[in-house]
Amino acid sequence: MRSVAAHSSPYRLADHVHACHFDGQVVLLDTRRNKYLGVGGAQLAALSRCIAGWPVTSQDQAPPAKHESLDALVKPLLDQQMLTAASTSRQPALVLDEPLESFDSWHPTQDPSNWRDLLSMAYCASLTAVWLKKRCLAEIAISVRRLRLKEPSGQVETNPEHMRAAVASYLRLRPFLFTAHDRCLHDSLTLVRFLATKRLFPRWVIGVRTRPFAAHSWVQSGPIVLNDVYEHARDYTPILVI
Repeated sequence: MRSVAAHSSPYRLADHVHACHFDGQVVLLDTRRNKYLGVGGAQLAALSRCIAGWPVTSQDQAPPAKHESLDALVKPLLDQQMLTAASTSRQPALVLDEPLESFDSWHPTQDPSNWRDLLSMAYCASLTAVWLKKRCLAEIAISVRRLRLKEPSGQVETNPEHMRAAVASYLRLRPFLFTAHDRCLHDSLTLVRFLATKRLFPRWVIGVRTRPFAAHSWVQSGPIVLNDVYEHARDYTPILVI
């Protein structure tokens, strides 16, 4: 394999790989394989020398390991197709507001839950179950993006009261269909699909934490966490935002 020049950045993360930096390490999410990879120590500085956009600032970097060549560090990532040529463009990551508020499901609304919402939720929950059984996260992310693209220009709903009414209906009806306990990904994707039927498009988020390692998913509109308490969401660093 050709040696990587220390002063160049010939690679970038592939489009299906997402990264975040916290607690002295970089966590990578390979959405094609639904796997996480942690990179820490001297490898952080070494990889920043050859991967464009590596999420580590200079003050966070430790001296590169002398006994490990850049080839040895990069080759496993290339073999798993987690890197691509830096000359190709990557879609900018979406910016997520800091979670500051939890949704209040008991806020009074003028549009109470009805049987149509229940049927719609059941349909969305069933499709989500199929997604999670047969698709990887990369394919699911594409499908979530397409939900918004299907809407004609100018037809996206932006009224915050409509969002509040729709989410309140979802949370009231959810116990009739499934429990969200330990099923955060299914719950979040079902909520995203349900809101899309009402032309509402909040952010779908996957976050990670360490000590111990854990991943969590939630739905967020601006600074408001829609299907979790915001204090819990703040424990996680977002790695994927759609």
